[in-house]
Amino acid sequence: MNKVLKGLVAVAATAAMAVAGFAGASTAMADTVNVTVPDSTKLANHSYTAYQILSGTQAESGGALGDAEWGNGINSAAFLKALKADSTIGTYFTDVTDGKGFAEALSNTTNFPADGANTRLVAKIAMKNKTGDGTVLTGGSTTQLATGYYVIVDTTAGSQTVYNPAVLAITSDITIKDKTDVPTLEKKVQENTKSFESSEEYANGFNDVADYNIGDFVPFLLIGSVPDMSQYETYTYKFTDTFDKGFDAVDTSYVKVYLSDDKKVDSTKDTDITRYFTGENGEITYTPANGDNKATLTVSTKDLKKAATYKNDQKQYVLVSYFAKLNASAEIGLPGNVNKADLTYSNKPDQSGSGDSDNTGTTPEDKVIVFTYGLDTTKVDAANPNTKLTGAEFKLQNAANKWATIANGKITGWVDNKDDGSVLQSGADGRFKVEGLDDSKYTLVETKAPAGYNLPTNGFSVVLTATTNNGQTWDGTPATALTGITATVDNGTAQNGDTSTGLVGITIANTKGSSLPSTGGMGTVLLYVAGIAVFVLAGATLVMALRRRNA
Repeated sequence: MNKVLKGLVAVAATAAMAVAGFAGASTAMADTVNVTVPDSTKLANHSYTAYQILSGTQAESGGALGDAEWGNGINSAAFLKALKADSTIGTYFTDVTDGKGFAEALSNTTNFPADGANTRLVAKIAMKNKTGDGTVLTGGSTTQLATGYYVIVDTTAGSQTVYNPAVLAITSDITIKDKTDVPTLEKKVQENTKSFESSEEYANGFNDVADYNIGDFVPFLLIGSVPDMSQYETYTYKFTDTFDKGFDAVDTSYVKVYLSDDKKVDSTKDTDITRYFTGENGEITYTPANGDNKATLTVSTKDLKKAATYKNDQKQYVLVSYFAKLNASAEIGLPGNVNKADLTYSNKPDQSGSGDSDNTGTTPEDKVIVFTYGLDTTKVDAANPNTKLTGAEFKLQNAANKWATIANGKITGWVDNKDDGSVLQSGADGRFKVEGLDDSKYTLVETKAPAGYNLPTNGFSVVLTATTNNGQTWDGTPATALTGITATVDNGTAQNGDTSTGLVGITIANTKGSSLPSTGGMGTVLLYVAGIAVFVLAGATLVMALRRRNA
């Protein structure tokens, strides 16, 4: 019997799988032992409750538990009934009638390997059938417990700790170790045109900061880690993404959810698990803004266990990929357009093993930010820059040779044909603005010059440059994400813009026309006719002179 109980102790000791473990076990033989919860950052404010499954004595050195009987923290009849009824492990307890028989059955390391799935299942069933108030183990203190076999549960109110139970044989002094496993959440946005900080951990361009044109579809990525779900029958897992007013509604039909071994979406190797977040399994829902409530996208499943399996030796991630369109309500420059997300997850299995909405924790929020900018252009006389020119007309071309469509001074999109592009016209002060531009190169093509001025042959090349913190460690403060903005016209001196407005002022000059009538006017036609007449007259005179000489 002692050998059997030694085996039980060994299995139980290594099966402390969630919130407790051995540390510095003593060799003293006693019927009471000291259980210490360290005064550490993680554990000082935690409370644990110990429920006794088996009582007994330490029969001899080596940690064996002798005289095993049912403890005062378990409903033994219900516990045994549940064990025998379980489809996975029930056959191993068919002949068990008492605590001694339970200990002998569990000591079979073939059926119940240390920290194996079957051993964890026993712990979960014990958790469902615990009884009484248990013994509270307070953070930063030491409590005496009778030697025995316990389920220990983290019962900290409002904690982000997982409340999974641990089965633990206590036959010597131990120290509780924090072995919590909660999911983590990261949110990323993909930069499209400018340089960004490369990272092997994330997909190309995905970081915390990006800039776009109004009208662009911005790619976003939510990254949630897969936690240990062994103590749950079902596991709630819900992403909530909150949008600033600068983004249009998300088309939920294009939201995709993947199970991946890393933080990069790769449809050729990742598993598409979107179906577990729709229909009877979950939901993908976009809720428009309403009053003080911002628009939200929720991507949730009632049971992540259907889609993912926790792997101790390899991290896995749930990746949510989607697009949101930057619209005309977007902030130009600071404070930018912020998206923030969090992840709600099961953290306390109820008596049925379900991690429902009343037994959940939430990760800290993670933010990303998207910027867009503008040009404040002034048309002047080349000889006298103080003279502002009205009536000049322009069209804006991007680096992809597409033409801007503009409404109320803001970009709405880009078209292939120049004739379909919108006209920008300088006002009485010589100015015109265009807002909603990405960090990129553009060309302002003058299509009509002010009266009395020449129409430039070529367009004006404008390079708009923003200094942004394109990395993985943005602190969440908009001013640290955008620190500068400049623009250069035709390789000239860069003009500094205002990050608070997102605008950069540039100047474009026109030269006055000559005294000759403008191209295409009636005066030009008359000059052409006069010139031809002079040429013909000169030719006729030359022919007549030659004839006279020959005569």
